[in-house]
Amino acid sequence: MVDEMPSPIDQPFHLPITQSGNRNHEPREHQLSIRVLLAVCLILVVPCTSMADESRASGWYVGAGAGVNWMSDMDQTGWNRDDICYPVNDCDGQDIGGYRWFYDLDADRGNLFELAIGRRFGNLRLELSANHRQNDIDQNFIGITYLDGSTITSREMGNYSSQTEASIDDLETRSLLLNAYYDFLPVHSRMIPYVGVGVGLSYAKLSGLFFRSEYSCTNGCGDTPADFYTSWQDEALTDTVFSRHLYAGADYRLGDRVLLGLKVSYSQVNDMSDTGRYIDHPLPDGLNHTRISDMDHWSLAFGLKYLFEDF
Repeated sequence: MVDEMPSPIDQPFHLPITQSGNRNHEPREHQLSIRVLLAVCLILVVPCTSMADESRASGWYVGAGAGVNWMSDMDQTGWNRDDICYPVNDCDGQDIGGYRWFYDLDADRGNLFELAIGRRFGNLRLELSANHRQNDIDQNFIGITYLDGSTITSREMGNYSSQTEASIDDLETRSLLLNAYYDFLPVHSRMIPYVGVGVGLSYAKLSGLFFRSEYSCTNGCGDTPADFYTSWQDEALTDTVFSRHLYAGADYRLGDRVLLGLKVSYSQVNDMSDTGRYIDHPLPDGLNHTRISDMDHWSLAFGLKYLFEDF
């Protein structure tokens, strides 16, 4: 979706790293990593104490699932080293080291697909899974500052005007995960509830990252033509980041080897960042930098498992 902005500067389509996006995510990520490790240890230890009482057959299985996912509101921040004073801004004499810009990203409900292969060890299951998530994105402009965080003031009277558009198509996340599950005792002989944790790598791709700022003359442009100040970016940004996952669900035995299940997942994904280039810009080789944060999401999926040995 296209977002009309007051058009301060030719900000790339990326955003800053401070201001509203200036939150420190590292402590939270480290804390959750520790919790995940503790949970894994519990899942690996608890079954060993119960398997003597409830010994279940071991064996390999494969699974597939599909469902929906919901993402939290994300922050987009970006910056560049553009030192140009744009004619719609009152920046004469300003020491410009670059610009920072900020957006809110609202994700629509998306889809989820998953494939898995695993092995049962009594009540414990270890699994390798691959999944794909995709969400359309609505982008909302918050503001722009100079690189040092100082405010940009619009010029009251000038010979130029500008119009700016920015948008994002969607965010794709492809993850390769190592999961550990603990199966509880069956309920009504066929329903098997479980909990689990997972860690792995997620490849994130932000597609259709678009920004265009066009200038025009209102009372004659003098020595500098309006199109000199035009900025244009249209590309995809990618990054590979660490992710952590919590699971809860239940499988229903359709037979000795087929299970139908429902699984709820919470996923915490590290911030993605990438460097982009402009198609058109007053500085031909100018770069910009984008960070997307708060990419956590929930998902709900139906799945099928096939066991290579009877349950």
